[in-house]
Amino acid sequence: MIKRSTEEYRIAIAVVALLAFLANTAAAQERTVHDVFVNGKLAPGVRLVNGNVQDKQIRTVPLGAKGWANPTFQIHGLDIDISKVEDLSQVHVRMVAQGKRDNKPGYADVHLLNSKGRILYITQFPFRSWQNKRPDYMMKSADHSPKYTQFSKGRDYGRITGIKINCRGGFAMRFSKVQILIDKSMADRYPDDPKPDPNWQGGRISAVYAIPVSERVYQKELDSPLGKGNEVFRQGRVRLSGARNETVAFQVIMQTVPGAAGVNDVNVKFTGVSKGDATIDNSNALDPGNPYAYVGRYIQLYRTRYVLYDKKGRRASRGWRRVLNKWIPEIQIPFEAKWGGAPFSIFPGKVQAVWVDIYIPKNAEAGLYTGRVEVQVADRTVKTLPVELTVHDFALPNEFKTVGLMYGTVPAKHGAKTEQEKWELEKIYRQFYRRHHGGLFRGFGVRQGDREVKDPRQWELRGGKIYTREEGYEGPGEGVPTQFIFIRMYGGKFNPFGGPTEAHWHRGLLPYKRQADMHAKDAMLIYYVWDEPGHDFKGGIPAYNKWFNESVAPHIKSFNKKYNADIKSYASVSPMDAKGTPDLDIYRARNREQALQMEREGDINAAWNGTQPLSEAASALRAVGWRAYYLRTSFWWMWHSTKYSAAFDVYRDAYNFRNQYGEVGAGTGMFVYPGTDIYVTKRNPGLKGPVPGTRFFNWRQGFIDAEYVALAAKKDKKAADAIVARMVSGARLNSGLPGEQASIGYPIGEKHYAKARAELVKIILGD
Repeated sequence: MIKRSTEEYRIAIAVVALLAFLANTAAAQERTVHDVFVNGKLAPGVRLVNGNVQDKQIRTVPLGAKGWANPTFQIHGLDIDISKVEDLSQVHVRMVAQGKRDNKPGYADVHLLNSKGRILYITQFPFRSWQNKRPDYMMKSADHSPKYTQFSKGRDYGRITGIKINCRGGFAMRFSKVQILIDKSMADRYPDDPKPDPNWQGGRISAVYAIPVSERVYQKELDSPLGKGNEVFRQGRVRLSGARNETVAFQVIMQTVPGAAGVNDVNVKFTGVSKGDATIDNSNALDPGNPYAYVGRYIQLYRTRYVLYDKKGRRASRGWRRVLNKWIPEIQIPFEAKWGGAPFSIFPGKVQAVWVDIYIPKNAEAGLYTGRVEVQVADRTVKTLPVELTVHDFALPNEFKTVGLMYGTVPAKHGAKTEQEKWELEKIYRQFYRRHHGGLFRGFGVRQGDREVKDPRQWELRGGKIYTREEGYEGPGEGVPTQFIFIRMYGGKFNPFGGPTEAHWHRGLLPYKRQADMHAKDAMLIYYVWDEPGHDFKGGIPAYNKWFNESVAPHIKSFNKKYNADIKSYASVSPMDAKGTPDLDIYRARNREQALQMEREGDINAAWNGTQPLSEAASALRAVGWRAYYLRTSFWWMWHSTKYSAAFDVYRDAYNFRNQYGEVGAGTGMFVYPGTDIYVTKRNPGLKGPVPGTRFFNWRQGFIDAEYVALAAKKDKKAADAIVARMVSGARLNSGLPGEQASIGYPIGEKHYAKARAELVKIILGD
């Protein structure tokens, strides 16, 4: 027998794994290619509108020179059958544009003309792609279309008859290649959910242990070192602590024996904890089967779903290699779900996690509570973990010191049709975000005019009425009105109320003031002037500053004076850029010195985003709450939390983010998942509300930590500030978006957070 070194075995295994990966990738890329324009020639029967072929390239007239989609470039004469595809993600458009990046539109839609009379448009087509060696260079699939809701099944997709480009800016484009590519099958693209085998014999759960909220155990990570002990699991016991009005959590990890047989009918039971006659459980829940009915509901269990990280996105974290080709624990599906909940199966040689949330009510007695977690197979308990919860003798404030906001909308996947259904769903979403110690927000759209502004139901959503027991809510922020209400969001508009004069601005702002006085009198009304204006103004920030000083600030100031109002102006700019706009109220400090200076000047610091990609550590978004306190922010907002199209399969594909540069991101802007999916019906939890992710829970935890810091600072500000400075020192919380570097410097895992929280508790209790 020839003996081989350990290193040789590792190399051999790595080679086999690589070959298998490449084989699967090749199978997944099996496509039918329809050449529309290749090698300088148009396909037979194809004709162009606002373009012609010169020097083996398609050259267009200046597109969008007269405004959005005026004129457009069009291709007609196609006849490509897509009626038999299973999913629109199988349909891809490739349009390779030539020239420098600035000579191509950044925000452009590619429309697929359809024999059924419908137009399927693919948003933000990547004409500015820079990675020309990628197989998806200047290509995007049709599942990134918000128009998917107009289509039902494949038979209704019809035939592609043409292509049209909508943009603005007067771009005369040149194309060297135009193709339609159709995947032959979806079977090998992503591993599907394997079905439990009723013939499994001998499979068993070999280990059960607990881990904290900021740790991960990957699906194939057997015998994790965390199983030997960690910050919440010692000597076989789960040990937690928390304040009143706080949610504490832990994860139960189950591991199965490798081999041919998995384990069916697995369940986890945890009913709560008790201290004598005092209990923290769901015994008084008004609607115990509804995970979104919060009155009396203090315990919630989630089954963890894993997503595959199999390709590096641009600006991924520095540790992306650590998670490449791993199944990451991310989506937390409530046990009550019809699909993806409990009971469940665990497959051979795999790990399955269950997330446990405990909300400590405001009237809970301080002291030690005990309970137990039971892991069951076919209703028989195979493992028990004792649980100890120490409730501190203090409560987190009901009104948040620093508010963590997430931008988001109720996804079309829920299928809400009537205005009442949409309202009820948004109420559920907003209550969910509030329960998890934050807030959901979106801006009033000035283009929608008085219809939305004068609708009292919209103000009920933005005000405080929905956060009461009468409306089914109990938890953090109960009875507290929304603190911030935005007039418009993102982008920018020179004449948002129809004209540039003071009279236009007064007429436009007055409905917001009147409605706020009736429905949300304590909220801060914020007019979002412009998002990153340096990108949009010819002449950059100086040109933007001149416009703001002449056409915005005087009108808001005069409105506030005339109507005794206090509408704030906000732009996502730095203090350096804001120096030219002395009347701008809210902007972003990037460091402690800038934040303190803003505080002295009476301005408001508002920061945004954070370490988003799945390639980051689980604790990445937890760091945001600490930094929010450190930088004296009034609110810190995430640019999106439900960033996916109706056609996108969020429970299968981690890569939701694709922009005009051809960059892809796993999890960027996607922290909350739809509880119902009427379009991707194979994976439909059937829940009337949102489904959280691990990163969302860590975002929650960070802002809870910030409340601990604020309480400690009331007792000993110097000591509390020193703890925070230690935690955020060197942290760079970039989002992984274009032009940014990877995030670094934040504490990874639970160790540092647990130590810091213990120190804060001592200060709060005066120990």
